[in-house]
This record gives sequence, structure tokens and C-alpha cells, in this order.
Amino acid sequence: MTMPSGSLAIAKGTLWHRGGANLSDRPRLIVTPQYCAGWVRQLENMSLAIPAELAKKLPERARELIGYSIHPPFMGHVDGVHPKRLLQAQAIGQQKC
Repeated sequence: MTMPSGSLAIAKGTLWHRGGANLSDRPRLIVTPQYCAGWVRQLENMSLAIPAELAKKLPERARELIGYSIHPPFMGHVDGVHPKRLLQAQAIGQQKC
């Protein structure tokens, strides 16, 4: 669908979709209300159960398996950022101390 600036479209989450190029000089805002039933969770939250200091020392694949990864294109992000960046940011912060 093509819509003028400021329009709103509501669709089921099963709709395959994409956005066209943002040709403006301003960021595009999107609201994506999503819901996951509380019981559809892992038994143990491994990315919180393993201290970040230890997780940083694990092989990349092990970090992916405990939650420091995403399902492309973006499922599992933290504030719009790949979760492995949390470990990288923490390491940079410790170097500055």
C-alpha cells in the first residue's frame, strides 16, 4: 500500500511486508506492538544466568546459544541493537575505567 506521510496502517503480524526507501531527511517511526505468551519462554534465561564477564570469554557459538544472538532480521534485539553489542559495550566501558 502507498500512503501519504502521517498515515497509519494496521495489519496482522502474519502479513509479509517491507518498507520502501526513506527518501526524507528524517527518521521513519514505526510502532510494532507484539505479544508473546508468557509460557512461550525458555526454561532458564541463560543470558541472565551466566554473568557477562563469563559470557564474554565463551566462543561465539556458545554465546549465540545462550541468547547473545538474533533470529534474522531482528528477533531478539535489545533496544534495536544486536545483543552481542552489550558484551562489546561492556568491554569498552571497562577499558576506559
